[in-house]
Amino acid sequence: MDQKISIINDWTLHKLLTELQAGNIKIPRFQRDYIWEKSKVVKLLNSVYHQYPIGSLFFWKAPAKYAFFIRPFDIDDINDTKTEGDFQFILDGQQRIMSLFVALMGKTMADCDYSTICFNAERCEFVIPRSQREKSNVPVWRIIDDKAFDETIAELGKNRKAAQNLQQCREIFLSYPMSIVLTTNTEIDDVVEIFERINQGGKHLTIFDLIHATTWSEKFDLKQNIDDFNTQQRIKQFGRLGEKVFSLSLTINAFGDARSLYQLKLTPEICQKIWPRTKAALTSALDFLKQMRLSGDLTMYHNLIPTLQYYFFASEAKTIDPSHQKTLEKWFWDSKFSKRYSASAATRLREDVEWINSLINNEI
Repeated sequence: MDQKISIINDWTLHKLLTELQAGNIKIPRFQRDYIWEKSKVVKLLNSVYHQYPIGSLFFWKAPAKYAFFIRPFDIDDINDTKTEGDFQFILDGQQRIMSLFVALMGKTMADCDYSTICFNAERCEFVIPRSQREKSNVPVWRIIDDKAFDETIAELGKNRKAAQNLQQCREIFLSYPMSIVLTTNTEIDDVVEIFERINQGGKHLTIFDLIHATTWSEKFDLKQNIDDFNTQQRIKQFGRLGEKVFSLSLTINAFGDARSLYQLKLTPEICQKIWPRTKAALTSALDFLKQMRLSGDLTMYHNLIPTLQYYFFASEAKTIDPSHQKTLEKWFWDSKFSKRYSASAATRLREDVEWINSLINNEI
């Protein structure tokens, strides 16, 4: 059996930043936006300075066919042109990597200027300076940049202690060892369970993030379509339908099954083809709930909506057949009060899809 996971222990922080800058490390589209505030970045920098471990990074070596996963960086000085060959996607550690990059390179990201973070060469700690008067505060980026570092050492003049501290800080950061866990599983299905098992205290990938990534194309963006649906005036009265409602609806409409395996089989082509009918079916399902005198925020009924919309999707009807009305209403309330979808939801959903098909064909 081929080994599909390895530990890389010969990378330094300097090499990591160089590889990122060169475009050899990519952020996948399903990763969340960078959100760390400066105070949290300062704590990370101090951890590196004191040579505390900051946790392993998790990369996925993905084949060229996943080039559409690449999310463009919204900061300069990172090569976004490399779109061929294998990619090393950041699966876990994005916040730490980008925090170190924006601080050590003196970048602005998400309207936050990280170039103001300094190393106090007297107290030997990273700080967010409140005053520009303290000469021993050196912007972090000047420690890494060769030319700026030499200029800073010269400016410190006779303050040999501060110069020595600054030199030591530079050496620590350039040689700080980085531990990287690399998975070479080549298919997105193979990394899902790994993702779900990662837990280092941050916000990690959800099944919907993966679905969005695997169904994204220049012609179809699931998140955008969901936003467009939820912002319709006639839909707003019910509140926003959750992402799970859409992913489950699309999956059962495409495959008649909602297990994760099938959710990850969704493709841009499949979604683009069935989205108009799915959208119409969801609208009809909400109209049906309104007829049942349910209004306002329907969050408590979200688990039932995928099955209900499937009736309209499969029958291609805009309204429920009068002969099916009471049967569907009874199913709805029985499912609601028995908490039918509180456990084994995917199995229950598959059973109800089969039941809906039988109802439409007048077999029950």
